[in-house]
Amino acid sequence: MRAIMDNTQLVHQLICDFEGREYLIEVFSRPDGSHFARTVFSPQDVIISDGFSFQDALVKHQDLLPLAIRSRKMPRSLRLMN
Repeated sequence: MRAIMDNTQLVHQLICDFEGREYLIEVFSRPDGSHFARTVFSPQDVIISDGFSFQDALVKHQDLLPLAIRSRKMPRSLRLMN
C-alpha cells in the first residue's frame, strides 16, 4: 500500500459519526486528477472508494461506510453463508 500512497496527496479529512462511533474518512488526490476516499478500521482492514472527482469519491464512500460497518458487526458464520 505504501507504493500507492507515494504519489497521492491527502486533500481532506472528516469524521463521520455512525451509530455512536466516529470513523475517519480521508480523501486523497492522485496525479491524474482522480480521487479516492479511505477509512482504516485496522492495519489489515481498510475500505477505499475510487472516484473521478473529490465529490464523487466522498459521496461513494459515505454511502458505502454504513454497509461496511454493519457487515463487520455480523457474526462471521453469517458472512460466509453466501
